[in-house]
Amino acid sequence: MTADQQQGAIWALPDVSLVVRGGPELDPEEVSRKLAIQPTGTREPGPSRWGPPGDVDGEWRLQVDERSTRVFSEQLDTVLTAVEPHAGAVGELMADGLSVTLTIRGYVGNDAQLAFTPEQMRRVALLGVPLTLAPSTSER
Repeated sequence: MTADQQQGAIWALPDVSLVVRGGPELDPEEVSRKLAIQPTGTREPGPSRWGPPGDVDGEWRLQVDERSTRVFSEQLDTVLTAVEPHAGAVGELMADGLSVTLTIRGYVGNDAQLAFTPEQMRRVALLGVPLTLAPSTSER
């Protein structure tokens, strides 16, 4: 049985992203150069019209969401496969004081599960970045 075939409800519309955040020192173009990866989205440092008041961090994001696949394990594999060859550069970004996370978002109901295989957890651990789970309990 694969991770996506576990019993019980699963997260709806999962979204897996590698997110690099930083204050005025974040240069999204420099992050792209260091990682040798083109982002799916960036935000220059400064006030955010979409974020909470006071959010001035810049952001670089590599995101896989339901437009590519709705299967969580496929999204996770896509992001990890793109980033793993550049794990050294990811470590350099963190050493430079930038926040780097593997962020998973989705909608959840009662008893919702998000299953990882042991191999997926090994790959996430080897990448060396925090794993952030951001479930939403709002109606969709």
